[in-house]
Formats: sequence, structure tokens, C-alpha cells
Amino acid sequence: MMSALRLTGVVALTIVGLGAAYAAELPLAVGFSVGLGALIWSVLRCGVVSGHKALLRMMGEGVGHTKEVVWILLLVGLLIPTWTAGGVIDYMVGAGLRLLDPAWIVTFGFVFASIVAMTLGTSTGTLSSVGIPLMGVAAHLGVPLPLMAGALVSGAFVGDRTSPFSSAHQLVASSAGVPERSLFRLLQPTTYAAFGIALAVFATFDGVGAWGAGEEDLGVVYGSAAGGSWLLALPPALLLLAIMFRLRTRYAFVVGIVAGIAVGASLQGGTALQWIGWLWGGYASAEGSADPGSAVSHGKGLAGMVELVVLIALAGAYNGIMEGAGIVRPIAARLLGKRPSLVGATARTGLFGLGLGLVSCTQTLPIMMTARSLAAAWTERFPREHLARVTADTSLLLAALVPWNMIAVLCGTIVGVPVERYAPYALFLWLPPLLTLAWSAWRGRRVRAVTIKDADPDEVFSGRG
Repeated sequence: MMSALRLTGVVALTIVGLGAAYAAELPLAVGFSVGLGALIWSVLRCGVVSGHKALLRMMGEGVGHTKEVVWILLLVGLLIPTWTAGGVIDYMVGAGLRLLDPAWIVTFGFVFASIVAMTLGTSTGTLSSVGIPLMGVAAHLGVPLPLMAGALVSGAFVGDRTSPFSSAHQLVASSAGVPERSLFRLLQPTTYAAFGIALAVFATFDGVGAWGAGEEDLGVVYGSAAGGSWLLALPPALLLLAIMFRLRTRYAFVVGIVAGIAVGASLQGGTALQWIGWLWGGYASAEGSADPGSAVSHGKGLAGMVELVVLIALAGAYNGIMEGAGIVRPIAARLLGKRPSLVGATARTGLFGLGLGLVSCTQTLPIMMTARSLAAAWTERFPREHLARVTADTSLLLAALVPWNMIAVLCGTIVGVPVERYAPYALFLWLPPLLTLAWSAWRGRRVRAVTIKDADPDEVFSGRG
């Protein structure tokens, strides 16, 4: 058994490695490798794992839990530049602006970012393709940029947390060991409540601000930049139809990618080599970029996802060892206490996820370690689906509020506003953690302590479990 002192040293090396890589602007996977190496050496040295074969099996099982996440990340890396190069994103922005009074741009930004994020399933992809042009529009209209950034980030994380296509959503479901359908349903109460509150607050800001008077031509600007053809609506429509007909998520993304290339190439042109370059390295365009209200959009390519894929794989191997060797389980059991209520377990789990978000510099590690490390102790008392809900409402979102966390740095860089400035307005990052605590306090009276074999997703959702 690994001593508490040795485990503390491994965790400290992991944190130091990540922190050093972040400070030196190196890939976080490089820093994480330090902690993974220390963990491997320690479990072999202490005899916690019986040989290299057992170690490799644990690592393989941990990486295996991230397989679907990796697929979606890679496909998102192809989808974003396809839609941006083809003009699909600009067309979507233009179509929305033509239907909306610019005075409601903040509300529109939140709602539109939510729709795009639910479709794409990625916060950084949404902010890259939609956030940049809408931040330019907001600057042109005189909207406070931290407010607009907070609305866009909130909308982006509606999809990052809730969309079935989201890699983070997939990671929560796979780490907690629940079906995605069950997770999506169980998130609905806090999703609707947080979305409704945020929508009311952003609408109030728009009503008081009254910005953008006389700027009726913004939709035309975006529409002309994209070519204005209705065919540009086909890729997102076909993607949604593919999902509606229960096509597997990865194949639905392939449909969206192929449709985006076909429509984009026919309308916007570009050689085969150019499209290959855009798919790999990303696409960027700026027409009249001196004007903050002009159409500006860009999207990361497949290359931009490689570092995240490597980091997720390493995190999977790390967590596979921690779980397979039973290193964190005793700590997790003590964390929840002997006879916790559902609200007490929710609060402790949320704080555990926040602590991991503070020290890990990633969004992936808090999700995986919260869900997988607490699963055994949690399911001795409550249905597993509640652990997935709490993880999605806390660990997934709170990491984006930590200024040095990778996901927060990415969001702040894309929208051009540091996280500490837009955080008060990023309502969907801090409302769900509060609401999920309240939901547990209310529903906990009707949720009996059960083992995993007793739990039924539909009964858990309805409160009968």
C-alpha cells in the first residue's frame, strides 16, 4: 500500500510539473508526464501493482475510457475549420443578426452561442467560430466587452456541459459509468433553471444598455461575407438530422464535415491542397478587420487538437493507475463521510472537483478523478447517476473559472478578455454548482441510499429511486 507521504509527493510532482509547463508555455502534456512517471515509479516501487503487465492493463483501461472523447475531439478539429472556411459560421451569424434588433446583442450572443455549442459540443470551438465576430460586433455597438465575453462563455458552456456531442459531456458519462441518455436527462432541471436565470439577467442588461441604435445593417455585413446562399444552412441541418435519426455521434460529425466541404468548396472555392491545409492547421479570415464590426472568423484544425488528445490519454492512464491500484479510494471514502446526506455528498464532491481544478491546470483531470475516484464510495450510498450530475455541474464548469486553468486561458484568449474580468458575467459557470446543491437538498429527501444494482436511471430522475 502506498503511504500518504508518498502519495502526497506524487500529487505534488504532478502539480509542479503542470505548473512549470504552464509558466514556461510548454504543452501541458509535457508537465503531466512528470507526474505520471512519478506515479508509475511509486506504484512499482511500493508493490501496489504486481508487475509491468498489470500496470499496462490499468493504464490501457484508463485510456480506453477516453476513446469516444478522443474521436469527438478529432472530428471537432475537422468540423470547425470546414464550416469557417466554407462560410457556414458567417452565414449563421448573419442570419441571426438579420432577425434580431442589435439592442439585444448580449442576449442574442448568449442564446446563439448556446445553440452553436449544443450543435458542435465544444466551448473553445464555439468561441473561436462565433465569439470572435460577435465580440467585434459588441465593440462596434459599445457593449462592455467583459459583459459580452461573459454571455458568450456562458453560452459556450451550455453546450460544453450539456450537449451529447461534447467531449466533456462524454467524459463525465464514461468516467461515472452512466449512459449519456441518463446524464442528459438528469441535467435538465439545473440546465433549465440556470439558462432561464442567465437569459433574464442578460436581457435586463440589454434593456438597460440600449446600445446599437441605428445599426440595422449588421446582418447584411455578415451575410455578404459568407456569400449569402441558403445552401450554407445545409451542413448544420444535415448534422442535426443525422443525430435525430440516431446515427452514431462520430458518423454524424462526418456527415457535417463532408457537407461543409462540399458546400464550401462549391461556393467559396479553394484547391484541394488548401482545404487539406485548413483541415489540418485551421482556417482564418479577416475582411476589413480594421473595423471591429466586420466579419471575422477562424477555426482550429486537427493539429490544434493533438495536444488535447495526448493530454486526455495521459490523464486516462494516470487515473487508470490510481483507480486500479485503489490509491484514491480510501481518501474518497473519508471525503464523503460515513453517513452523508445527498446534499452533503454533493457539497463535498463539488469542493473536491474545485480543488482538482485549482491544482491540475486542466478541465479533464477534475472530471475524471472526481467521477471515477469517488464512484465506489458514492455508489455505496446513492445512485451513480447523481454522481454524474454533480460532476457535470461542478468539476466540469468550475475549472473554467480558474485563471490558470487551461480551459479558462483558452476562453480568455479567444474572446480577448481575461477570465477574472468576465467571470462575474459568466453566469452559466457558477449558477449550476449552486443550483445542483439546491436540487440535491430538495430531491435528497426522496432518494434513498442504494447500491448500483438498485439504481434505475428513470427512477432516479423522477425521484422514485
